[in-house]
Amino acid sequence: GQPPGAMMSLASPAGVLIGSSCGRGRSRRAASGGRVITPAMTPRRWGQSARRVRIAPIVRTRADNVPGTGQDTFSSSIGAPNEFSAPLDASGGSAAGRSKPGDRRSGDGENDWLTLTLLAAVAIFVCYADRSNISTAIIPMAKDFGWDKIQTGGMLSAFFYGYALTQLVGGRLADSFGGKRVLALGVLGWSLATFVTPLAAAAGAIPLVAARVTLGAGEGVAFPAVHSLISRHVPKDRQSTAVAAVTAASYGGAAFAFGVTPAVVLAGGWEAAFYTFGSAAIFWFPFWAASSFKVVNDAGGGGKYGAESAGKTGVIDEWLALVKTKEVRAICVAQFAQSWGGYGLLSWLPTYFEEALGIPLGDLPAFTVLPYFIQGIVGVGSGVVADQWLREGKFSTKFIRRAFQTVGMVGPAVCLAGAAFLGGAGATDANVFAAAVLVDVGLALSALTLAGVSVSHLDVAPRHAGLVFATGNTCATIAGIIAVPLSGWVLEATGQSWSAVFGVIAVLYVVGAALWWAWVGDEPVPEDSL
Repeated sequence: GQPPGAMMSLASPAGVLIGSSCGRGRSRRAASGGRVITPAMTPRRWGQSARRVRIAPIVRTRADNVPGTGQDTFSSSIGAPNEFSAPLDASGGSAAGRSKPGDRRSGDGENDWLTLTLLAAVAIFVCYADRSNISTAIIPMAKDFGWDKIQTGGMLSAFFYGYALTQLVGGRLADSFGGKRVLALGVLGWSLATFVTPLAAAAGAIPLVAARVTLGAGEGVAFPAVHSLISRHVPKDRQSTAVAAVTAASYGGAAFAFGVTPAVVLAGGWEAAFYTFGSAAIFWFPFWAASSFKVVNDAGGGGKYGAESAGKTGVIDEWLALVKTKEVRAICVAQFAQSWGGYGLLSWLPTYFEEALGIPLGDLPAFTVLPYFIQGIVGVGSGVVADQWLREGKFSTKFIRRAFQTVGMVGPAVCLAGAAFLGGAGATDANVFAAAVLVDVGLALSALTLAGVSVSHLDVAPRHAGLVFATGNTCATIAGIIAVPLSGWVLEATGQSWSAVFGVIAVLYVVGAALWWAWVGDEPVPEDSL
């Protein structure tokens, strides 16, 4: 029963003072420096109302040690307010209020963003390796089960139904409660689905489709969780680099799968590919569990979009307000257009090289691996260059996003149009070689978009980075759902005309680039403050 304006405090055995504001002032222990700030140092803002705080017994527990700081916090044995159960920062908010439960602070956090980028990149590497191995394994699988191109396309595209299902959910959960736990659950889910794929295939088509959908559902939360983490834990002038590095890891994972899967299949059968790749995440989990990252941006942390206010503004209302903006529509259109080609080529590229260009299964790595390694190099380089230009002020953010994205879409369109022309000009050795080179160059140029649409959501919606990325990635997934089986249908209907498949991709690239140029934004939209 303290009267308004009184200061209540509790002392630990170590003599550290913890306080709660009840009127004129607020006594806090600064999480960064461990010092006590007295009421005189932190006067109450004009109009700030007094708060009643329930006194509860306080006990010291080792479980409440803040990772990386060497400092203990205190927890109430009967459930004291959050201010008593989390370290307080010098600005007045509790670390728990500003940070998501799964994303902890650590030390001075100077190089936390590098650790986060590395571990997230490894997770995405495994993610794409697990999803890409079937692109090669599907060749002997189709022969064993007697699938035609339409059935093969259906098995490949089943992944995207699960992938679309968890995008928005994953983005919302990551923004509200922290991306670290969301990513860990996703890795666990997709790894198990990969491992059981041979058993599911042996049981029949429906169990195999279910395994593919589950694989997609697990991987669907990965990028939204990672981008939510980047929005909070990576400095603004390093975000293009972090996004490029993490996304480039997806190319590395695909390249690894294309390079290793043929040898694994030839040595142990197509089943061995899934057992091997499904076990890879075992080596990643201990490092991820032991990691912690410092919050460097308010975006996504605290405010109306934090976990503490979940439900005040409905997620549907937030989402609808955001997707009505031209800046978010630009992300959606660009993601759809470029992913029609990206997912289509990712799923059908080994089949194209084997059937259209006559390359044996054992020789596929020489043709399917190179473009993805080049993509990784180009992607990381584009992010580094974009960040450098921003720091030096050479170009505006909007110009950088426009330039990288447009070249990254129009360039592949020209290359695929050339490959389509050569494909219809006769299967001579020169034409085959030129077509393969053009496809590879087109894939490499597409990596320039890592400094375009792949980071645009951090520009226009930093507080809702996970949700907006998930929205764009859902559009990308819808493109995959349509493009992969439709490409199979086109091949069957046209007598294996790869020119028709590449022509459709090229047209969509150009349309997407034009709309991107018109709608792209470079500043947070007002709807991001909801």
